Amino acid sequence: MNRLIVLVALMAPAIVCGQSPAKDSLTMNSTTVQELVRLSEQHQWIDPHQSLRYADEALVLAQEIGSEEGMAMAKNQKGFSFWTFGDNELAIQEAMEALEIGRRLRADLVQAESYYVLARGYMDVREGEKAWESIQHAEKLAQKGTDWELLCSIYNLMGVIQFIDGRQDSALAWYTKAYESGKQHGVDPIQFPRIISNIGECYAAENPALAFDYFNKALELAEKTGNQIAKASIMGIIGHAYLRGNDLRQSEAYLTGALDLARRLGLRRVVRHAYGGLVDIRLRQGKGNEAVVYLRRYYEVRDSLEGAAKVRQIVELESKYELQLKEQNIRLLENEKRIQSLWNNILVGLVLILVVAGAAAYQWQRYRHRKNREILGLEIENLTRRTLEAEARMKATLVPATDTEVESFDQQLLRKAIALVEAHMADTQFGVEKMAEEMHMSRTGLHRKIKSITGFPPSEFIRSIRLHKAAKLILAKAEPVSQIAQRVGFEDYSHFSKSFKKHFGVSPSQYESQRGTAAAA
Repeated sequence: MNRLIVLVALMAPAIVCGQSPAKDSLTMNSTTVQELVRLSEQHQWIDPHQSLRYADEALVLAQEIGSEEGMAMAKNQKGFSFWTFGDNELAIQEAMEALEIGRRLRADLVQAESYYVLARGYMDVREGEKAWESIQHAEKLAQKGTDWELLCSIYNLMGVIQFIDGRQDSALAWYTKAYESGKQHGVDPIQFPRIISNIGECYAAENPALAFDYFNKALELAEKTGNQIAKASIMGIIGHAYLRGNDLRQSEAYLTGALDLARRLGLRRVVRHAYGGLVDIRLRQGKGNEAVVYLRRYYEVRDSLEGAAKVRQIVELESKYELQLKEQNIRLLENEKRIQSLWNNILVGLVLILVVAGAAAYQWQRYRHRKNREILGLEIENLTRRTLEAEARMKATLVPATDTEVESFDQQLLRKAIALVEAHMADTQFGVEKMAEEMHMSRTGLHRKIKSITGFPPSEFIRSIRLHKAAKLILAKAEPVSQIAQRVGFEDYSHFSKSFKKHFGVSPSQYESQRGTAAAA
């Protein structure tokens, strides 16, 4: 409804003034992109899911009208939302793409926002030096503009990075600067709860009473301003503070509240933090069975957070290696006249190394490909049953039914991808481009994400789902195999037969006879 009102309001001046329809439409769409980005910013501390939806809409519209600045702003908002959910790989990817656009446009504030998101992502994957380098870039660029809300956030994040590095005095100085500059320049009060809470953490060890004063003040302000993300985080911090004081009743109340709110918002870091505290509480209460349940869930959430980081670290190592190789080649080329014979020997050696490495990589890739295909098949078959299985496990451990597991962003994305393929099963034209378009992702982003989750590129992922559907239909003997091939999106039966044999190791007719014999036995 809010967006409809905005669109009507934007259209009214054009109708009155009689401007050029094409120019007026472009102006209206550009303004709408900015409004969607603003709405995404307004919701980023209140409802991260809604914030991500607004950012997605802004990105789609910006791409349609060719607004690079709009695309960069939307990507930064998406990056912040992904960071909120704990998907640091996606957050860093979106921020890097936005940064590239910002550099091309020489847009200082866009670049500052990108570096800010990058700093948050690097901080969470324990790369302190890169986080500090990124936040310093953000500060320098933001100081050129007048966005004090961004500067306030930057100063606060500088404090967080210093606190993690064990420099509490320096952290407190940055937190104080964030708070005072925010107050001085009329920054939205929704930004202050996390700053006040961070100040309290600086006093937690030496002066717990003073720390609690800051925590309670921060929690009260978070509730007043509707900052749900800060509220969940602060409740978890207070729960752990009570746990240090051995007040298990108060600690459990706050940790349970933080857990419920964090699950609803999708804040996996807060969920992990709360589970860790609940493990300690159950151990102190002598309830070992319940402690084991919470510990298992703690590790599940922790693993889901660190999985994306590992993939990103591998990519960075590869990129670093490629960069070093390019620099080495440049130096060799500059000295080519003096060391021509040595250069030739190096090239020969490189070729031999690449051949050996390529052969080894090919064999390893074939092995991984086979194993990943088996895993992907099981994932496709079992994904729809995960909810029921999770519910059964809860009942078996006597944990309250409301204590459900958090579905990660990877699981949500994979579920959506499978649903899209199944919805377009008979569409022979449905491929990676259409999937990326319907999921509001770039082709490159979709390829990276699907590959990191399943081990396969999107094209093979789509083909695997089609072939598993075909296998089911063949066993059901509902139609001739040639018609089944068309039903699952293969125009050419010969292509279908080759793909089926490559995937399952037998032709469609052999598959039908083998499975039929096994069933009869």
